[in-house]
Amino acid sequence: MRDTFFYIIIIFILNQCSMVTKFKNHLARTNLARNTINSYVWTIEYFLNHYGEVNKRNLLAYKGYLVENFKPQTVNLRLQGINKYLEFTKQEKLKVKFVKVQQKNFLENVISDADYKFLKARLKTDGYDEWYFIVWFMAATGARVSELLHIKAEHIGVGYLDLYSKGGKIRRLYIPKTLRTEADKWLKGQGLTSGYIFLNGSVK
Repeated sequence: MRDTFFYIIIIFILNQCSMVTKFKNHLARTNLARNTINSYVWTIEYFLNHYGEVNKRNLLAYKGYLVENFKPQTVNLRLQGINKYLEFTKQEKLKVKFVKVQQKNFLENVISDADYKFLKARLKTDGYDEWYFIVWFMAATGARVSELLHIKAEHIGVGYLDLYSKGGKIRRLYIPKTLRTEADKWLKGQGLTSGYIFLNGSVK
């Protein structure tokens, strides 16, 4: 009786290993990246080694383990591997639902509008006119720091600046009217009617 039990266990393990191998070969015939295939196969091997039989109870237990120990993105990657295997073995009814990934409605390391206005006001009040306009131009046009060096007094008059990338593409930066009006007064006060507004010594 005991020998029969062990025989059944061995047959079960061999069958599972055979299915994993077939699953791996199946994935290899798809357009999935190698890292993705390895991840899916590792997930199935881990599940079978720790939970044995593929059933709803074990799948939910595995999902619970993942949720408690990993980030949502990792959890869903593992579950995607499980679901791919269930599709391959014609057990779609057992597919596990993904966990919801909460989307952030804000950008990290970006100051608020109130902080931006406060910064501008303090720069203006403290007499840092150049930095005042640097901050304003970046915020109003979306220009990168390196792109500020391309802005000329002539661009203030036309209201925009065309930037050319290495790929031959053109990105147009529009300058708002209020910024143009105040910048024009500042430049005239500096005696600057043409040429670059910001120099390397100012923008680093």
